[in-house]
Amino acid sequence: MKVIVIGAGIAGLSAAYHLKGAGVEATVLEARDRIGGRVWTNRDFADIPVEFGAELIHGRSPAVNTWAWVEKLGLRTWHWNKRDDSMIRTEEGDWLTMGEARAADAELDVTRSWELGDAPEPRDDEDLGSYLRRIGFSDRQMRYVQRSFANAEGERMDCLNAAAHLQLPLDDSGGPRGVDSDGEDDYSDFRILDGYDSYYVRLADGLDIRLGCVVRDIDWTDGVRIRAEVGEMFAADAAVITLPLGVLQSDRVRFNPPLPRQKREALAGLKMGPVMKLVYLFDEPLLDQTIGAIYARGNPPMWWSPSLGRESGATVWTGFVTGDYAREMQALGEDAALHKGLETLRGEIGEPTLQFAKARWVNWPADPFALGGYSVCLPGHYEAREKLARATPPLFWAGEASAPHHLTAMVHGAYVTGQRAAREILGDA
Repeated sequence: MKVIVIGAGIAGLSAAYHLKGAGVEATVLEARDRIGGRVWTNRDFADIPVEFGAELIHGRSPAVNTWAWVEKLGLRTWHWNKRDDSMIRTEEGDWLTMGEARAADAELDVTRSWELGDAPEPRDDEDLGSYLRRIGFSDRQMRYVQRSFANAEGERMDCLNAAAHLQLPLDDSGGPRGVDSDGEDDYSDFRILDGYDSYYVRLADGLDIRLGCVVRDIDWTDGVRIRAEVGEMFAADAAVITLPLGVLQSDRVRFNPPLPRQKREALAGLKMGPVMKLVYLFDEPLLDQTIGAIYARGNPPMWWSPSLGRESGATVWTGFVTGDYAREMQALGEDAALHKGLETLRGEIGEPTLQFAKARWVNWPADPFALGGYSVCLPGHYEAREKLARATPPLFWAGEASAPHHLTAMVHGAYVTGQRAAREILGDA
């Protein structure tokens, strides 16, 4: 049996890795000149690895499969506890650690713990903003949610399916979406100090990967025949489609026959969130070296430093923007966006003359092979991810958008989908 895997992101690498382990021949076609997809470690920007794409390991439960690779490869990690090593500019203008702010403000604390008591369950057709208003969130709380939770989820609140994006942990299948048990290893975040590429390069070791291969046509009438942009043809018994949601929705890849109704419904029920990073290199540390993140009132609303936990004179800080924050930056253009980000950082830390040594705008919506950062589930479409994941032999589906709700926008979630697709093919073999 021969399989083509389209995309050398984590989902595609996972699928090919598990197929190879079962003795199935798999060729990976990747449009970029590198592997990793939306996981992209840069080693030229600073004297430390800097993540231009996915940055963190979310959670420490056994189901977070990244840890098996971290331990196997002996990689170093740093724990971001978010309470003591993060500063927040409150709505009133106070500058506190997250732990201090939460202890002093029950309204803020609820937007971090998501302990909603006896609040009713959200409906499938209910967006996050409407649901939170229905259960009594104040204007002030809504601003905190937009600055932190919604920005992390990838869109403004009216685009987020409340039931899908407020996922509570039902078992040990991974960290919950939205539940921020700061300081609890099961649900907090970790950074790979050696760089995410230390993981995904080893995942790709020994795989047959063709870089610079832009797929344009997929014929699945009898087996699979794939035509690349340069005219090269590939034939296989089955294919694993791991194209990002934005690319699938753009029709840049043509399917013959057209995708069935279930897949079209799935694509209509999901949205590719606009996600950008503004990455700055400064000659010296900006804050106490125990502080690794800032929750700001301006744009970007979220900042973190991959330099924390490392011995380095220079310091990297990354601003993270999605939704309307990202749209504002997009409208400004690169130079003005980087200046706006710097102005926000200057104001938050009280350094009006701060200058960067180097800056980089990582604009995922403008990336032709991603067209956005990660997927969000729209109100009224709770089943969309499951529909996208469902196999349509000889096509099998993987990628971040096809993960269960509580695993989306996570590297280990993408890995799980590739593993699932491989198992589906092996079950059919």
